[in-house]
Amino acid sequence: MKKLFLITLLALSITSCQDRTKTERETETTLSQKVENDGRADINFESNPIAKEYRTVITEKYDSLEVNFASHYVVVTWGCGSGCVTGAMVDTRDGSVYSMPEDKEWGGNGTFIESKKESNILFTVAVAQSPTGEREQTVKSWGWDEGLKKFEFENVETVVIGPDE
Repeated sequence: MKKLFLITLLALSITSCQDRTKTERETETTLSQKVENDGRADINFESNPIAKEYRTVITEKYDSLEVNFASHYVVVTWGCGSGCVTGAMVDTRDGSVYSMPEDKEWGGNGTFIESKKESNILFTVAVAQSPTGEREQTVKSWGWDEGLKKFEFENVETVVIGPDE
């Protein structure tokens, strides 16, 4: 009877250990598949001084946004004063961080930034009220040079969009 009890206890222990090991393996497989499917590199905070300075906002937005520029980048923005935005972008392939194009005229990147997932043209937009009360929208376009890893100014256009309501 003691032998039967010991054999049963041993069998239950082995079965219990096997189940736990299987669960751990499944968890590891699930996590590796998630990382593989997501395909995003960790942010390289050493790649750009702006990455260290704005670590929290860049991390939060990188983790929550989809790729939104030039097929591999996540553009993240944050406010830099009243009606002003600035930001950075993170390369999902290697985690490198790049600054937004420098616009000395605006002292930031305008009122908002527009980007599209499949385009390498970034738009910085400033909206202001003219002396006549109409709103003017100035749009600057910047091309991303993948080889040089920098933005090049392309064009500026100002459009009257009507009175401020």
